[in-house]
Amino acid sequence: MKKVINYIAVALTCLSMTLVACQPPTTDEPNGPDQPSNPDQPNNPNQPAEPVLPKDSTTVFFVNADNWETVNAYIWLYATDQGVFPWPGKPATLCNEKVHDMDVYCYKYQIDQADMILFHNGIGMQSANVAIDAAKPYFYNNVWYASLSEIPEPTPEPTPEPEKTMYNGYEYIDMGSGRLWAAHNVGANSITEVGNYYAWAETTPKDEYSWDTYLYSAHKNGGPDELTKYCFLSEYGYNGFVDYLTTIDNNNTTALNWGGKWSFPTKVDFDLLLENSIVTVDHDSLGTEGVKFTSKINGNKLFFPYTGYRDGTWTYDSSRRVAVWTGHLAGDGFAIQDQRPSSAVYLHVMINQGEVTKGTYLFARCIGLPIRLVVYKSQIE
Repeated sequence: MKKVINYIAVALTCLSMTLVACQPPTTDEPNGPDQPSNPDQPNNPNQPAEPVLPKDSTTVFFVNADNWETVNAYIWLYATDQGVFPWPGKPATLCNEKVHDMDVYCYKYQIDQADMILFHNGIGMQSANVAIDAAKPYFYNNVWYASLSEIPEPTPEPTPEPEKTMYNGYEYIDMGSGRLWAAHNVGANSITEVGNYYAWAETTPKDEYSWDTYLYSAHKNGGPDELTKYCFLSEYGYNGFVDYLTTIDNNNTTALNWGGKWSFPTKVDFDLLLENSIVTVDHDSLGTEGVKFTSKINGNKLFFPYTGYRDGTWTYDSSRRVAVWTGHLAGDGFAIQDQRPSSAVYLHVMINQGEVTKGTYLFARCIGLPIRLVVYKSQIE
């Protein structure tokens, strides 16, 4: 009996060991304190995970040269002409980079989905339809560049020229003091041209300037004492002629084809121009050497090219002197001995060894000088 009990105990022991060996091992292990239960979900449930872009995605960059408020990109395949997204496409993202003070926008796309692109602002402005160049991802003014450093600086827009102010077909410059000065000399087509030379009170240019060719001389002895018009002293008039005229009448401006209210400037006109202007030598800004008057009143600028003067058949001081006639003979403002009808007043600005001399001086009436006309603002308003 005792043997039977031992056999049974041994059998039960073997059965117990067999059952334990046959049970599967447990797989339950506790999560660590920092390990989320689902590693595919972010710690913040309100913040979606960043999308994982395909390995064949790339980025193109748009330089916002026109300062669009919004930059959109529309992409498509050339072969199918089908957009990846419906119009208007997707917005591009403002990058941290700038080039020449212009914002740069970036746009990521999947390269197997598109090979064409256009950028637009959503309100009517857009780039050209262009093929994407993988080797040159930077797009500026409808051209692809390999890097930002290759992008040229924008060309500044030219400053528009101020609108010309015109009277009776000729441009004028308002220099203040109620005077509107012709922008160029009589006979010139631009402010840099000298124009024609005239003996005082004459209206036709000529080849020689002397008392022998002067219109208002009797031409007897070739001197200044044979005047036949504009004479207030008998000793200068032919056979004692006097008419006491000291100012050129406005018929002369009509003969010069200007007409209207244009007139020869007076000594006072030129004196005021000198007084109310900053006078500077200008050898560079216009490509023509001359003198620039800048108004102290309104900042406007009036240019006189160097003119010199004509005496006989020669031109003198043409590279350093501005000389233009007034419409007056020598009179008030000049010494008594200089007040003779054979001389007339002219504007003088001269550069001599770097020094500038300026004023209203006298020249013999038979000398040839250009003419710069003036109109009074009160007469044309």
